[in-house]
This record gives sequence, C-alpha cells and structure tokens, in this order.
Amino acid sequence: MHSSATPYLKALGTRLLAGIPVLLLVTFAATALSDLMAGSAAQAILGEFATPEQIAQLNAAYGYDLPAWQRYLRWLGNALQGDLGHTLYSQQPVAQVLFDRALVTFEIAFAAMIFSLAVAVPLALAMAARAGGRLDSALRFAASAMLAVPTFVSVVVLSLLFSIFLRWLPATGWVPFFDDPLGNLRHLILPVMCLSVHQVAYFFRVARNEFLATLQQDFIASARAKGFSTRYILWHHVLRPSLPQVLTVMGLSMTYLLGGSFIVESFFAIPGIGWTVLSAVQDHDLAMVQAILVLTVLIFVLVFALVDLGYALIDPRVEVK
Repeated sequence: MHSSATPYLKALGTRLLAGIPVLLLVTFAATALSDLMAGSAAQAILGEFATPEQIAQLNAAYGYDLPAWQRYLRWLGNALQGDLGHTLYSQQPVAQVLFDRALVTFEIAFAAMIFSLAVAVPLALAMAARAGGRLDSALRFAASAMLAVPTFVSVVVLSLLFSIFLRWLPATGWVPFFDDPLGNLRHLILPVMCLSVHQVAYFFRVARNEFLATLQQDFIASARAKGFSTRYILWHHVLRPSLPQVLTVMGLSMTYLLGGSFIVESFFAIPGIGWTVLSAVQDHDLAMVQAILVLTVLIFVLVFALVDLGYALIDPRVEVK
C-alpha cells in the first residue's frame, strides 16, 4: 500500500514546489502595497491628524521606513519560522486569527460544494437519459436563469424569503460547530444556499453535457446490447468516465466559492476569510492582507494539484507524473 501511494505523494510534492515562485511573487507584491499608498502607510493608518513623531514611530515599528525588498526578507524569514506577524490594532497573532477565520470559510465552501454536487450530478445523469424531454428542457432553462443571477442578488432574495418573510433562518451571525452544532447548521444553511444557486446550475450543465457525450460512445451501445438496464448503465458505465470533466469544474469552482465568500460573509456578518480581508484592507492591516494572500495561493496550488492527481485515481490509464 505504501509503494502504491508513493507516486501520488511525489507528484503532489512536485506540484506544490512548482507553486513556490507564484507564492513568492504574490507575497512580495503584498509587501510592496505600503509603497503604493498615498503619502505613507503610517499616515494612512494613523490618519491626517497624526504627528510626525507618531508617524516615525509607526514606520520604525513596522519597518515601513525600509525598502520593500528588506521588509520582504524580514517577513519571509519570520514566516518560515511560523510567525506571520500580529494584527494591527488587536495585536493578535495573524496565524491564529487566520486559522480561526479560514475554518469558517472552508466549512461554508465545502458544504456548498457538496450540496451543489449532490443536487446537480444526479439530476444531470437523469436528464442525460431523457435528453430533449419536457423536464430536461425546463431544467436547462432554469439552469441558464440561475447562472445569470449574481451572488449579491441571490443573497438579498434568499435572505428576504427565509429570514424576513418566513423567519426560518437567522439573517446574520455565526455559531461555531463545536459550540452549538444545531445553531451552526441554522447559520450555515442560508450562506450555502446563496453560494449554491450558481454552482448547482454550473455543475448541472457541465455534467449533463459530459454524460450525453459518454452515452454516444460505442461501449454504451455494447452495454445496452447485453441487456443492462438504463439505471445500471448510467451509474456503472456513464458516471465514472465522465468524472474527470466534473473534477476539473470542481477545481475551477473554488475561485467562485472564495470570491462569493466575500459577498456572503460581508452580508451575513460571518467572521470568515472574506469578512477578514475586507476589514484588513479598510484598516490597512498589511500583515493580515499578506497572510490571506499566502493562504489563497496555497489553496489554489493545492486544489489544482489534487485535481491532477484525481484524474489518475479515477482513470488508471492516466499516468502520474
């Protein structure tokens, strides 16, 4: 078992190493942000009434008086030791704050992904077998309409329906899972629904098209000739060959889920990464902005590395490199 896992671990390590140049470039750009601010970073943080002494003190404390490359090397040396700095105002460790907020965003994104796939893939499989029917046409029309709905619109509409009119779900706030699992679920449902409006439609269209293409293959005709039922053919002969494309879409959808979290978390006052990055930008908390950029790059590198390896796990004919 160990030997069979070794190629996958090596391939994963290779892909993660390939993301290091991107990580270095992005984090250096984040370090240079203070040089792009009007006046100085210290002036932007302290406000227009700050004294020269206060500005000089803050510049010295945070290294804003140093060239960008020197600030970056200082940050990089600390980051390699696990020290991402401290938040600007509360002086909490950035790593701890980011970890706590990332757990919230990952829970929402993962739940939205699972919910969207659970709804879209079975529907797409069923409609591929009934392509051209009335229900298939109605669902394709509904998917097109859902794709045209921006996240901020679905947030407003769904919150009005379920929080204001029906009063079934809380309109704002967040409860950690380990504090109150049921309370966590009640606060989770609405953000997940808002993110899933687009994702269900996206997954449905991609999966349906892929299933239809697979149904045209010769091996499907052979399976039908052997007398296999339509349900058996769909689940055993259509689903697996079509999964690589669905897997690619899952990786790409992470961009939408992370981008959508900015809107959802801001609207529902959820303390996740989206909420945190907006607050950090407003407060000129460069240490937090830089840490969030690091996390974002790591997420994308890891997700697309796992997508590549997923191809090999689904289809043994794909060579792991």
